[in-house]
Amino acid sequence: MKRVVWIISEGSPGHVSQSEGLVAALAQQVKLEPHIIQTSPRFGGIIRSIVRLWMGRAGQPLSDGFLKSCLGCRPPTGVMPNLIVTSGGKAVFTARSLAVKHGAPLVFLGERKPYPARWFHTVFTPSPFETDVTDVPLEMIPTGITPAKANAAASAWRERPNGCLWAMIIGGASASHEYTDADWKLLALKMNTLAEAQDIRWLVSTSRRTGARAETILREHLVPKTIARAVWWAEKPEKLMAEFLGSATWVCVTQDSVTMVTEAVASGRPVLVTMPAKTEIKPTSFLHGYYNRLEKASRIVRVPIAVLGSFHPGDTRLLPRSRPINCELAATLLSRLHWPVNH
Repeated sequence: MKRVVWIISEGSPGHVSQSEGLVAALAQQVKLEPHIIQTSPRFGGIIRSIVRLWMGRAGQPLSDGFLKSCLGCRPPTGVMPNLIVTSGGKAVFTARSLAVKHGAPLVFLGERKPYPARWFHTVFTPSPFETDVTDVPLEMIPTGITPAKANAAASAWRERPNGCLWAMIIGGASASHEYTDADWKLLALKMNTLAEAQDIRWLVSTSRRTGARAETILREHLVPKTIARAVWWAEKPEKLMAEFLGSATWVCVTQDSVTMVTEAVASGRPVLVTMPAKTEIKPTSFLHGYYNRLEKASRIVRVPIAVLGSFHPGDTRLLPRSRPINCELAATLLSRLHWPVNH
């Protein structure tokens, strides 16, 4: 029996990657037919709160007309979902409405607040504050990256540089992480120091959030000979994340991006997480528990940018993840769904 799975996407590549990673792991155990359903909410702020209150704790569905006109969703006709999966709060209104309409279990990946637990069949949550019967704690958020995929991408990379390579995956400003020009200059200088001390070269990739100004500062202060390959996203976007991760002995990543930290850990490499001087994570944020959990499991080590240059890999012993988290979550979900596994 082939089961239909709808992945509800609100346009975030990171969120879609999480959903696709879980669905791919499920597909290894049961026959699936996945479909990506797009939604693009055309409101926010107060209106979102009003819509949430209208749906209530029971999560009554929104009308088809509202889904089309206000949420930009046009699900396929002639196919009924057996399961709906999503990640990212902006997709929840659509996902919940479709789940009720079609009688399909709704699975959410990530921190579900401010949505009621009753809206979901299962929530794989990184937050220690979410403890309802629908909530399942996880060590790390699922992603499409696995050690096998990273290794395969590196092996197939025809332009893979020689020598000992470390990756530096760079995000940008967020609500909890503030970067100044001085931070970007310092990051470049510490990368130079670390490259010389460890006799390595960098695989550097910025991201959508980094911005042209930050990239300009980094390029001005990085010593060219320390760069084996670089992706400057504002200048020329290139998707080489898997190749970089699979080619790196160590992966360094800025703490502002949960998705990038997660992908680094999922690659099976030892991970060094760094952050700017002004980092203020709210006590109520799941980030505290998420990063602390990864540290306690010896998946990552965290250091401020200011001391990045003095980091020595021999001073810490990490236990890189070898089994994809998606496989663990898929097994848990199959048990909760009571779906038989194909043999």
